[in-house]
This record gives sequence, structure tokens and C-alpha cells, in this order.
Amino acid sequence: MQTLFSPEKDTLIQSTLSVFLERLYSLANQKTITIGLSGWTSLLSFYEALRDYFPSIPPSIQQKIRFAFLDERLVPLDHPESNYHLISEILFAPLLEKHLIQTEQIFAVQTDKEGLEKNYTTRVPIIDIGLFGSGPDGHIASLFPHHPGLQDIGNGFILIHDSPKPPSDRVSVSIPYIQNIPMVFIFFIGEGKREAYEQFLDKNIWAEQCPAKYLLINKDCIVVTDLE
Repeated sequence: MQTLFSPEKDTLIQSTLSVFLERLYSLANQKTITIGLSGWTSLLSFYEALRDYFPSIPPSIQQKIRFAFLDERLVPLDHPESNYHLISEILFAPLLEKHLIQTEQIFAVQTDKEGLEKNYTTRVPIIDIGLFGSGPDGHIASLFPHHPGLQDIGNGFILIHDSPKPPSDRVSVSIPYIQNIPMVFIFFIGEGKREAYEQFLDKNIWAEQCPAKYLLINKDCIVVTDLE
């Protein structure tokens, strides 16, 4: 585990971007590079920084990037609760407008499709870099503490129909799928995430209590925080 810390938000975001780019460029020889996105507000400043820097990324790498989602709310893609809608305004739309990416590089969840979790697993069989935000309770993607979804052994995307946080219907990466992501970033930004961060670091807390701890098994886990 590597921790990136700064009480200054701009400094923290820039150092995180530098580490992210280092990881991204290390995958330059791959045919494609899939980046898994979360809709957490704590990541929005990072998405803005990535958007602003994107023109400096070599075109040969730009063309390999695929944007996917670690979870999505089962609402129309233009709905205010949609992760796609949130990230599109900040990241996708500006990059598309400047012709830095193509629409085919954005793997949105087809939320109105029957069997959407199996369909999305087929479309996104692997994620190379996962960008996770933590909830105040330590949940990641749509995997909440003590939720039955934590016990799903499928290595793919799963349906969540009883999320304790609305909307109740969602699709999410499973725990086995998460633990196959070779590089993950987990963001704990703001005082509202202090309890989750303390639980994440507490060796006496089980992952079922703080699902963010499931990321600790990943080969390359980078923690991003402004909390001391």
C-alpha cells in the first residue's frame, strides 16, 4: 500500500495525477487500457485534473484508453443520479468535444437492458486501473458494510436491489472482480470520510465492516487522503 497525503487539495490532486500517469504509462504496451471510474464527489477534482492534462498524454496511449464504471445506479443515463451523467459533464464531454477520445472508448452501463450485469461483464472483462471513492461508512462501488452483495462469488458485475443508500437498484463490481484489478486508487477526502479512513487502517476491523479494506489485497493499492 502506498499513501499519498497532503492537507492541501491542489497539491494532493496533482501528486495523485502524477502517480496515476506513471501507472498509465506502464501499460503502454497493452492493446487497450481500461480505467474503472467511480461517481464519488471526492474524485471530481481528480477527473478535472485528468481532463486538463489529457491533451498532453501521447495520442498512442489516448487511443488505447477505455473508460468503464465500477458501479452504476439503474436510472437513465441522463438522470442526475447517474454516475455516467456526473462524470460525462466533467470528463467525457470536454474530451469528446476536443476529439481527444471517441464515443466507442466510453463503456456506459446499458441500464435498461435485460441481463445488464452479464452484458457489462462481457463488455468489461477486466479493469486495469480502478479509481474508487469511499463512502462515510467505508463502502466502495455499491458494496456496503454487511451487505449480502459482499458474499457474491461471481467474478464480474452483480446486481444490487436493496442498496441502503438510494437509489436502491444498482450494478456493481463484485469482490472477486475487484481483487483482480492490478492497480487501484482509493480516495478518502474530507472530514466526512475520517471514520471510514480510520476503520480502513484499523487492523481490528473486518472488511465486511469496511468494504474499502477489500482493496488491500490488490497488488498495487494507492491511498489518496487529506486526513492525518
